[in-house]
Amino acid sequence: MNNNYLGISAIVFGTICFSVNDISVKLFSSEIPLNQLMFFRAIFAISILLLVILPFYGGLKYLNTSNPVFHIFRGLAVVGANTFFFISIAELSLAEATAIFFIAPILITIFAMFFLQEKVGIRRGLACFIGFLGMLFIIKPGTISFELISIFPLIAALFYTALHIITRKYGSQEKPLTMGFYIQVCFLVTSLMFAGGFYLADFDAEHSNSLTFLTGSWVSVSTFDMFHILVGIALPISIGGILVSYAYKNYEASFLAPFEYGALVIAVVSTYLIWNEIPDRLSLIGMILIMLSGIFVSLREKQVSSIRSSRKIIHRR
Repeated sequence: MNNNYLGISAIVFGTICFSVNDISVKLFSSEIPLNQLMFFRAIFAISILLLVILPFYGGLKYLNTSNPVFHIFRGLAVVGANTFFFISIAELSLAEATAIFFIAPILITIFAMFFLQEKVGIRRGLACFIGFLGMLFIIKPGTISFELISIFPLIAALFYTALHIITRKYGSQEKPLTMGFYIQVCFLVTSLMFAGGFYLADFDAEHSNSLTFLTGSWVSVSTFDMFHILVGIALPISIGGILVSYAYKNYEASFLAPFEYGALVIAVVSTYLIWNEIPDRLSLIGMILIMLSGIFVSLREKQVSSIRSSRKIIHRR
């Protein structure tokens, strides 16, 4: 099998897994608090990794790491991205929240200039501007349609950007399975901390779906719902995390990024089929602009990288 096909397969199936997770979380957002969902997801995911997947890699010794600080910061970035994105979809449509979140590849390009010393030319700079314009079409700041909650997917995208910058700068020696395991450990710890904190603070968030989802007290969960959490959330996020970590560790981000936009297509289709919601015309235009600009940035990044490599080869000759 061609190595490129292996990378494409990993990112596509990983994206599908994450989309299944997002749909399941939104379905549960009015029934089970987010921290309880994340706790169950972490317990199931860690169990799957330890009992089913890890034995094929030699057991617990495979989880040894020389850089625990890397995993802590990476885990906190993932927790932040997930938290802000999931509380946003408690009120926003999945399609709109996903589209706003997909400003992340553009943010990665911008932040890479400062933290990874990558150069960004006029073309990619213009594409980034168009992507931000598309995001504004969806958020609609300054209009009667604007909702403060629509800023949350943007904050999630900033955390996701931090995740990728950290991984690209410090994660070259870390194994995908190890990175996936410690992310779930971070989810387990933070879900318990937040649940305890919100319980002691006794928040009153009855008039906000998103705050109720975030701060609500834990509830009893039926066997059917536990099965749904396992199959629709824990299993997909475990497999998806490993696949995406593998893909980005072994293949260029510029090559992989366009395939992640399949999640936006899945979000739009599922929003219509499950919730019978269709984004308005301006939001659809914004989604298209974000998708096209993100794909252009990725392809242009790959092209520039190839040119630099060619110049290095010529120089060696």
